[in-house]
Amino acid sequence: MGSRLRELQLKTGIWSDRQFGKFDRRPSSLRHLIREVNEIIEEPDDVEEYADALILLIDAARMAGIPADDLLDRCFEKLEVNKKRKWKPADEEGVYEHD
Repeated sequence: MGSRLRELQLKTGIWSDRQFGKFDRRPSSLRHLIREVNEIIEEPDDVEEYADALILLIDAARMAGIPADDLLDRCFEKLEVNKKRKWKPADEEGVYEHD
């Protein structure tokens, strides 16, 4: 799986640099990501919106110098950290936070 994510990050980076220029677009990419997440909230079964969000996230990570495999490794590590945490009840928006 890591190699497919790496391939997606590479192909996304090549396309986005050609389309938008080779400069740090992280602020605009992350603002766009917020918009995509809001679209997911409105249409939670639309896989295309999740794909848009993932593309924006891995491209922002690329611009930060974070390879896809490193990001994926850190996700697995973070999952183990989260499993060990104590979690508060959901707030009024249904969001769970850890202690």
